[in-house]
Parts: sequence; C-alpha cells; structure tokens
Amino acid sequence: MDQTTPTIFDIVSHTPSWVWIILALLIWRGIKQMQPREVGIRGLVLFPLLLMALSAYTILSSGLSMAVIAGVGLGALGGIAAGLSLERRYPSVPAGRGRLLLAGEWTSLAVILSAFTIRYVKTVAANVSPELLSNGTFQLVTVGISAFFGVMLLTRMISRLGVLNGTERVGA
Repeated sequence: MDQTTPTIFDIVSHTPSWVWIILALLIWRGIKQMQPREVGIRGLVLFPLLLMALSAYTILSSGLSMAVIAGVGLGALGGIAAGLSLERRYPSVPAGRGRLLLAGEWTSLAVILSAFTIRYVKTVAANVSPELLSNGTFQLVTVGISAFFGVMLLTRMISRLGVLNGTERVGA
C-alpha cells in the first residue's frame, strides 16, 4: 500500500462539491456584511450564536489538554480585547423600533473564512494525519483561533445588545 502524503491538489480535488458550495455561500454572506445595514435582534444574535456554536464544537472536539486550555484562555482574552476594540471603532447606532445601524466591516468575512478554514484543516488532518489532532501546537492554534473569534463575536453581540437596550453608550 502506497503511503505517500497527498498534495494540496489531491486534498482539494477530493473535497466534496457541497463543501465548496457552502464556502461560496459563506463568502457571499461575509461580503454582505461589508455594507452598512440595519438589523433587529435576530440579526444581532443569529450569526454570532451560529459561529459560537461552531467554535464550541471545535473546542470540545479537541479534548482536554493543557494546550486546549491555554488556547481557550489566550483566544478568549484576545477575543474580548478585539471585540471591544472593534465596537469602539465601528459603533452601533440605535435606529429606533428595536433596530441598530451597523457599519460595514470586513471582520465578519474574516471570521467566516477562519471558522471554515479551521474546520476544513481539522477534517483534512483527521483523514490524512490523525495523530496531528493530538499534537499540542496544533490544538493550541486551532482552539485558540476558534476561541478568539467566538468570544470576539460574543463580546460584540453583548455590546450591541446593550446599545439596543439603551444600557450602553454608543461607541463607549
């Protein structure tokens, strides 16, 4: 049996076509987020909660090791800082009727692409080199990135809900 390492072409060409369709839809969604928009409560919580669930799955599927704990901790701290910074830079503005005006920004596209990439890399690793999944550095990086973006979105969602409810100053 031939034990050659697959090339990038092998990996990409053996990826099911539905994965690329999902990626195209995710990119489309991220590009839409680059435009200023008015959103209600559903628009504020749906995307962050969906990506938080994906982040949680990535973290929980990584097991429990010091690398995973460190990745969660570092990613969460970075995510809080980034979320607060982004909300200062792109503040939400109350639009009345339980809605907010959100500035267009590239962050959502970056989050979408990062979440997709982490899941794709972990799936490829599981199929090509399963021992990589238990490698501490691999765990630290994949879990850290997932925690970073999940907590960043959660921080921004909480901040925006505070603006929506009038309990937080705009751009504070």
